[in-house]
Amino acid sequence: MDNKLSIIIPFYNSEKTLKKCLEAIYNSNFKNFEVIAVSDNSKDSSCEIVKNFPCKLIELKKNSGSATARNTGAKEANGQILVFLDSDVIIKDDALGKINQKFLNREIHLLQGIYSHQPSYKNFTTQYLQSYNCYYLFSKGTEYTQTLCTCFISMRKNLFFDLGCFDEIFKSSNSEDEDFGYKVLEKGYKIPVDRTLETFHDIEINLFDYIKRSIKMHLGEMKLYLRKKNLTNKLKQKNYFSVIIGIILIFLITLSPVYDYFFNIPNFGLLFLILNFIFISINLNFLKFIFSEKGTIITIFSILFVYLDRFIMMLCAGLGIIDFFILRNKS
Repeated sequence: MDNKLSIIIPFYNSEKTLKKCLEAIYNSNFKNFEVIAVSDNSKDSSCEIVKNFPCKLIELKKNSGSATARNTGAKEANGQILVFLDSDVIIKDDALGKINQKFLNREIHLLQGIYSHQPSYKNFTTQYLQSYNCYYLFSKGTEYTQTLCTCFISMRKNLFFDLGCFDEIFKSSNSEDEDFGYKVLEKGYKIPVDRTLETFHDIEINLFDYIKRSIKMHLGEMKLYLRKKNLTNKLKQKNYFSVIIGIILIFLITLSPVYDYFFNIPNFGLLFLILNFIFISINLNFLKFIFSEKGTIITIFSILFVYLDRFIMMLCAGLGIIDFFILRNKS
């Protein structure tokens, strides 16, 4: 007997992508589903777009964050299986049928869908972001992930509520999915990655928006680790080892010219080159991944973005500590 799927789409000012997201859902071969679209107090025409589809539309009266929006949608769900889908994600027409088939197996509790790395984005910034997600979140050969991503995740409704839903202390979209993933792992469940559930991420992002987005996300992550005292969960993730070491190295690379200015480090130039050589070396597998699928030019730009990305992470780690312990801002 088929499962009924409840597809929950939180959105905020998503008029550029929401129509294509919904069209893909309603073009699915599998039809036993409902769509619950939750507006996080959108100000554009997103709600009018939703009204053109047979969705249930919920309009929140204030901007509360995607965690609250997803929880609100889940509470209205009639299906046994919850499918959380971002409003800029386009699924294939067989995706819902595959989810249904998988959950006929009672041993399956969650399924993680993935972003496709095939599209070539016009903007170098977008291409780097997608490559980062595809490599670190959905690494090839990885059967299970330790970092849950709500871009396209399915789970049994009773499990979702048993684990206490998403933590609504997150007032913007940053780390509520990673936090929920840790709850899943702590209860002894696994998060299988289903590579047949491959989606198109309908996004283009410029450098300024990338920096703003990264600061919000990484600052939220740091305060999550401090608040929940679960930094060790991140440190245990082998696929993020190069990222964590990279943050330490970028700190040393950034600090060394300042230290040299005041204390005149012997052979500073050689030391600086060695630190950068190590930095590139630990990110070499990631860069090889980009080169093999996107070519030389994208790879060269990606080297610059790796430096920028780790610098932002380092900065957010420091700001998060200050914000949490000194300013006492826990959210």
